[in-house]
Amino acid sequence: MRYYYEYKYKNGNKVCGHNLEKIEFFDNYIRLLGVDIIPTYDCEVRYWGTLLDMNEIEYLKIDPMLEKEN
Repeated sequence: MRYYYEYKYKNGNKVCGHNLEKIEFFDNYIRLLGVDIIPTYDCEVRYWGTLLDMNEIEYLKIDPMLEKEN
């Protein structure tokens, strides 16, 4: 299952995204890992990750994405 995520920094900047696949928790950090499939001729796959410092963000929201039915 993939997830939609949203977080807001304490300075007011807001970040949103999708295709989140894995969440890892550390002492004061959260790592978000995902994959984007780019619809090119051979469907390019790009893996991504970001590390959030819990002292710098105001909130983190994660919701499941609806999967397409075949």
